[in-house]
Amino acid sequence: MRPAGIDRAALLSAALLAVSMACGAPAQAGANNAGVARCGSRKVAAIGRGCRDLLRAEARFLRNGDGAARAARIAAVGGRLTAEWSRAEAAAADARCAARSADADAAAARLTAAVSAATAAVPGSVECRRALVGLWAPLCRSAVASERAALRGAASAAPAHLRARIAARWPAPGCAGGPDAAAASRTILRLAAGAAADATTRGLRALGADIGVAVGAAIEPDEVASDVDYTSALAHDIDSLTAENVMKWGVVHPQPATWNFGPADAVVARAEAAGQRVRGHTLNWGALQLPGYVSAATTAGELRAHMAEPIAGLVGRYAGRVAQWDVVNEPLPGFLEAPTPDGLDDNIFHQRLGADYIAEALYLARAADPTARLYINENGLEVPGAKQDRFFALVQALLAAGAPLDGIGFQAHLGLVPPGQYPNAATIEASLRRFADLGLDVELTEVDVTLLFVSGALPARFAVQGDDYRALGEACAAVPRCRGITTWGLNDQYSWLRPFLGATDWPLPFDEAWRRKPAYFGLRAGLLYGRLSMN
Repeated sequence: MRPAGIDRAALLSAALLAVSMACGAPAQAGANNAGVARCGSRKVAAIGRGCRDLLRAEARFLRNGDGAARAARIAAVGGRLTAEWSRAEAAAADARCAARSADADAAAARLTAAVSAATAAVPGSVECRRALVGLWAPLCRSAVASERAALRGAASAAPAHLRARIAARWPAPGCAGGPDAAAASRTILRLAAGAAADATTRGLRALGADIGVAVGAAIEPDEVASDVDYTSALAHDIDSLTAENVMKWGVVHPQPATWNFGPADAVVARAEAAGQRVRGHTLNWGALQLPGYVSAATTAGELRAHMAEPIAGLVGRYAGRVAQWDVVNEPLPGFLEAPTPDGLDDNIFHQRLGADYIAEALYLARAADPTARLYINENGLEVPGAKQDRFFALVQALLAAGAPLDGIGFQAHLGLVPPGQYPNAATIEASLRRFADLGLDVELTEVDVTLLFVSGALPARFAVQGDDYRALGEACAAVPRCRGITTWGLNDQYSWLRPFLGATDWPLPFDEAWRRKPAYFGLRAGLLYGRLSMN
């Protein structure tokens, strides 16, 4: 059915926005970016040397036990790093060089802690630990240096030769029965990824592109329009946009004869002007943001007609422009709700149409745009258990019936669903692989990490959150069919969790002043580790 009530003024506004975004000053921007890249390259070189020197300090300590000398060497590394980063920033004369890298003191502290933890975790004799740490020292610098090549615009190749060098010298003296060469390689590459993530000035968008992962954010167009820093962050870090609310049924088609395409048009136009992918969210969600006329439907035929109209109107309008659709959102009940006998949420669609409503929605979306990738989106799938099993059975049944399903969206509201659970990288990776092994694409679609269940002072809680974001990045990077990571918002100020929880939370990569948090650098480290680990 052809949508009625198209807002022509909104269409014109969106077109003008696209033109204005496309017509910048590319020559000047290129010159500025080159200076920032050179600054980043100098920082990467400095932290690569720092990683080498910290590992050497640990090796010497394992040999002579001189704690005072070890402390002095660690302090010297931190001092040199601060001085070299200050010189790099002064030479660049561009505030973005400082803003896009971690603070030098924070970077030095994180690297020192990581080196110490890696050294302490080596099993076996002191001789084994000393030999292995000594082997790691030059390799860490070499692995970090691969990011310098990327900053210069060279190919971002995975340093497979580093793994070969470890294998050629394995086992290290005294390491018989200790860690194998693969484990030793993973450790040094994780150290290098964390170091390079703190130093580089490349954004999440570029790091994701290295490994074929689109890094995205959900946005509200009015928030972006009123915040120039938001626009800058999207341009530098984001490769994919999701409309957080303005494509939902209650917003875009609130009455049977009323369409409100203007805000959705603005999101699509913004993405197209910036060369970003668009994820459509969401066509069918039985729990929230449904118009009253849909909830009031009394017959299957009436509800089926209601369901078909917005899918045809919305998907058809953006055919060939929206790459993916979350066709059905949260078809399973929440963790505190009892499932129906077939395991599904007992929403209005399930009540009137039965379990087949999910396949019907997929067929309607496929008919409206045969080129778009069609997803089902659900929360809590990152954690194995009864809910993941129910969802897996649903997906198997849809595929067996031939439904046009291309991918699964893992919302990844860590800490919130299930409450208080923060799965590690191995758990998330295994969950993603379980569905990818069915021949489906997978994405992390609504990422945030609540601090509601993390105790301690705020800086310590931010550090824990950084580890969680790193786990998400590493997990997606490890699964070839994981195509994207989308954060649900980008800046803590705009997070949906604050009004939802009725409390201040800090779940996103940027703080209220657009400063990059440990969450940002953790996600960057996860993506970098993915590249360094590629064969």
